[in-house]
Amino acid sequence: MSRLHAGAARVKLEPPLGIAMIGYGRRTGRALGVHDDLAAQAIVISDGTTRAAIISVDVLAIGARVADEIRAAVAASTGIADDAVMVCATHTHSGPIFKIFATPKPDAKAGDDRDLDWERTLPKKIARAAIEANNRLEPVTMRVGRGHFTLGTNRRLRRADGSIQLAANYAGVAESELLALGFYSANGRALAYVFTYPCHGVVLCEDNLLYSRDWPGFALDEIESSAAGEGAIAIFLQGATGNIDPRSRGSFEVASEHGHAAGRAVLEGLRGQPALEDEPMAVKRIRLALKLRDLDARLAEAHRCVAQTKASLENHRAGEGFQLKRLRDQHELSLAQLAALESLEEQNRRDRRVDLARREIKTTMTILTIGGVAIVGIPGEPFVEFAHALKANSWFSHTLVVGYCNDLIGYIPTREAYAEGGYEVETARVGEDAGEVVIATALEALASIAAGPH
Repeated sequence: MSRLHAGAARVKLEPPLGIAMIGYGRRTGRALGVHDDLAAQAIVISDGTTRAAIISVDVLAIGARVADEIRAAVAASTGIADDAVMVCATHTHSGPIFKIFATPKPDAKAGDDRDLDWERTLPKKIARAAIEANNRLEPVTMRVGRGHFTLGTNRRLRRADGSIQLAANYAGVAESELLALGFYSANGRALAYVFTYPCHGVVLCEDNLLYSRDWPGFALDEIESSAAGEGAIAIFLQGATGNIDPRSRGSFEVASEHGHAAGRAVLEGLRGQPALEDEPMAVKRIRLALKLRDLDARLAEAHRCVAQTKASLENHRAGEGFQLKRLRDQHELSLAQLAALESLEEQNRRDRRVDLARREIKTTMTILTIGGVAIVGIPGEPFVEFAHALKANSWFSHTLVVGYCNDLIGYIPTREAYAEGGYEVETARVGEDAGEVVIATALEALASIAAGPH
């Protein structure tokens, strides 16, 4: 009998209509309907000694406190160690607004753009997917495959003046490979599929007011509706997508085209791969303390700019002409840049994970290994270069690098990107060495797991 056991389940999230949607600052209007159901998909895997749960949730992100609540509920009902539960957001930008970092308290009040009652039910709904998956454990074999897929493209385009524009950069670093796991029952029936690929869930744009899983949802539909996947539950894990957007955007037709192509790539990549059944598992949750960006110099510069543009306005004596408009525009830009920096500092002051004295943010990273497969869960939006570095490790033949796992600390750019600037850098809270610390820590953990018990 197979040493590996697995079970999978799906629970619909059922967000209410009429509330705001999350993912685009410029979106106007509220959710008008459901194009495809948002859900929590879960798989529980066991080697007879170690059990672990992976939950994929069709929301923008989930912060540590909400993830902790979910993990505790799963642990209480299943006996799975809470450190062995990975709660991962798919990062769809067509989902409902909710408080990512904490479940609303009973006495909390909010405007009509949110539904606090639904938000309070969300952690238990998500946990139920893993609890039901655990109840369905059965002997399985596992296959591992790679598929060719090229929806994602680098989104950091360098202008002629050296600045970085948020636009398609087809010459930039991206990913052309998705990684997939297939789990099959004793009679050969597909039980579950898990795949990862780095690409923001933004094929659908600001004008969309229908709930949707975006392109990954169509990939899951393709897998589950195929003859090979009939009756199975497909699970998508978002990759290291910090600097990766879809090369095609704008409609459900585009999302469908690329999503179905991804699903076919998953099935093709797994076809003919050997069945694995005696794969030992290990899971490790690692505490991280990452340095925050040093904003002092930038804040001082921003204050100087505001003072200068304000003085220019006050010194203007030429009436209501074009020059006055130009000076007002310059002052508004200075104020906006200062406000953005002050907002980052305010986030740090209010964040329970932050040690202001040490200028550090505390979070965790979770690593699950199944035989020669490693799944590295990173608590933010890492640049794709970090995934390439992890996939190149010499200890595991397949490494799935997953973002938005058990927390959200924002963008994790490369050191080179900090020197270039751009949207991801300007909004990042962690310092320029954070990504290198995460990767070095992950590689050390992978080496330790591969070496076995000491």
